[in-house]
Amino acid sequence: MKKLPFSIHLFFWILLILLGMFLTNSSRSQASAWRDVPSFNLYSLAGQKIPFSIKDQMVVVLFLSPECFSCDRELFTVQQLQKNLQFQLIPICVGCDWREVKRILESLNLDLQVYMGSNDLKATWGFWEFPTAFLVNQNMKIVEKWQGKIVIESLEKEIINNTLAQTKPKRKKADGSSSPSACTGDVCY
Repeated sequence: MKKLPFSIHLFFWILLILLGMFLTNSSRSQASAWRDVPSFNLYSLAGQKIPFSIKDQMVVVLFLSPECFSCDRELFTVQQLQKNLQFQLIPICVGCDWREVKRILESLNLDLQVYMGSNDLKATWGFWEFPTAFLVNQNMKIVEKWQGKIVIESLEKEIINNTLAQTKPKRKKADGSSSPSACTGDVCY
């Protein structure tokens, strides 16, 4: 029996490792979707402890860091998107003190509440890179996650799709149960 060259063995092992990495990463992204939001506390600029809670709308939780050069730009961009869509924006500066938060707000000329968070939020929420944004629905479930540069078009699409899914009218079936449908007023199709 003829022995295969070393390069074919090496190629096989590299391919196997890449496949394993792909499967691991894809399962991680699916596992983060639709999981419950962990309970944690935020801190205001005055140092007040505030338990995390949301109103009855979509929420974008945006984690920032003082060492992150693109975080200011991402915060500004997401805040501009918030003006056009109905969602709550909760920016959290991890490992920041009040001076760093004030610098961010003044440099961007934002009239926005930015909270301070402890360094353990990275482990609690399951991220390692800044900026990181999570889309949270009205039921306190994480719907989507973006790490690094946030693709605003993707964020906008997810907010719109999830908002529509939450507010889609339901129509009564003949058996009395309801299901989502395309309805306008009393007309369903």
